[in-house]
Amino acid sequence: MERLKQYQLEHTTPEAVGVDSRVISAFINEINEKELGLQSFTVVRHDKVCAQGFFKPYGADIPHVLYSMSKSVTSTAIGFAVAEGLINLNDRVSDFFPEYPMSKRPFNRMLTVRMLLTMHSDKLITVLDEKGNKDWIASFMNATFMLPPNTKFNYISENTFMLSAIISKVTGMSMLDYLYPRMFEPLGIEKPFWESDGSGNNAGGWGLYMKSEDLAKFFLPYIHGGKWIDGTQLIPELWVKEATRKQVDSVHDGYIDNMVGYGYQFWRNPIANSYRADGLFGQRCFMFPEYDALVVLNCGEAEDYKVMKVFWKYFPECFGYDALPENKQAYNEMMDVISSCHVKDLPAAPRNIEMEQKISGRLIKCKTSEFVSVITISVTQMLYNKPGEINEMKFTFDQNKLHFYWREKTFENTIEVGLDGEYGVSEITLGDLHYHTYSKAAWQEDGSLKLWIRPIETAHVRQFTFYFREDDTVKVINEMTPRFQDLAIYNMTFIGMPIKGATTENVIKDAVEKLGLPFIEPDFKGKFAD
Repeated sequence: MERLKQYQLEHTTPEAVGVDSRVISAFINEINEKELGLQSFTVVRHDKVCAQGFFKPYGADIPHVLYSMSKSVTSTAIGFAVAEGLINLNDRVSDFFPEYPMSKRPFNRMLTVRMLLTMHSDKLITVLDEKGNKDWIASFMNATFMLPPNTKFNYISENTFMLSAIISKVTGMSMLDYLYPRMFEPLGIEKPFWESDGSGNNAGGWGLYMKSEDLAKFFLPYIHGGKWIDGTQLIPELWVKEATRKQVDSVHDGYIDNMVGYGYQFWRNPIANSYRADGLFGQRCFMFPEYDALVVLNCGEAEDYKVMKVFWKYFPECFGYDALPENKQAYNEMMDVISSCHVKDLPAAPRNIEMEQKISGRLIKCKTSEFVSVITISVTQMLYNKPGEINEMKFTFDQNKLHFYWREKTFENTIEVGLDGEYGVSEITLGDLHYHTYSKAAWQEDGSLKLWIRPIETAHVRQFTFYFREDDTVKVINEMTPRFQDLAIYNMTFIGMPIKGATTENVIKDAVEKLGLPFIEPDFKGKFAD
């Protein structure tokens, strides 16, 4: 398909499309006041971007990890395959993979494409199941069942991976390559990066990275019955209707989400006739067909139901007008609010020249677990080609910057780190991952050195604190924001719907803290090698 006419979205003022700039300002101000970890947002009304912001150092030109928002992109690929007669929703999953024996799990013969789409496989698979150098299809087929298939809603990302594997099986190409001429190329979206297994099957349920405005373009046809702005039918109309309507109750541990439900890898909203794509730590695209509007959020917030609570306070009510008089003062104030947005930062501090001279250029040897990486475990745990196990580090100081070298497994990187309050900007490669890092370091009054590394394609910042001992040993406090441990709160609140009351939330938090989960991104030690 050739590129669609007007595939670039026009930018305009909020008032030009009936949105009050003061509402956007109020939304962003409340997010900032509550420190809720928003990293970017794009608001589209009447097919025009009317408000957009990126919290420094995040930017419009850098893709962002989507986590489970990837699932709704996978659903789109399934919609094309159904329309093209390549698959049927009642097809049995086992028929696509006759090379995998069914004798170990006879229930596998009952699984259908539709059950994968509606999270009804009833497989027992957790986020801690090993992905590194494993056959992901075999792992799914061999996984035990909690209940017979199609009994209960059970949200697992591996259901969506199997949809991706089915696309690869029936097309002879990766799902990304299958979607490229159907969606990405006509919309002028550069082919994105999507994590894959060892056989080239895209992860499907996770691992896709896209820019905020590209996401808006990708999902915009969903609020127009599958049509692009110029009227071209891009996504099959029937699929848009079926994928976004309530197919099943979104039941989790006996609790039914209020009024919402689940479609084919899309979540229904508590607002009538609207739906969304959801991802971990607050990656979301809200679609409001009746308001001719769409909003994309990228976040780094573990308790992201708090972001949802603020969002529903302002949206979609702010889309209640067809047009408003231009308000230059309100618009300029909104732009000032947006331009001042930035993520939580590491404050600059005086240099410790004596310690810098003592440690500069000296190699530190470490022995760490596979869970120790500069990248968050919420990314590395779901990778086929895993980094991790930091085993070497080195600090080299110059007038304004620190050059930090480290090695994890066989992957080596050196980054620039700002010591003067400014970011050092570098690129790193860890296995299949390629990121841009924005990094700062600051000496502390107790003699420790804090180093914050933010790969801005992710939602996270790695926070190391180094304690240099007289015996040439180094103790490293290893933290990540947002934390993997806080996903216990996320899971209990279930994809953005608030748990009932502060008391319940505190009980969950206490349980997580007492459990400790010491194997997750642990602290570690090193020793100077010379």
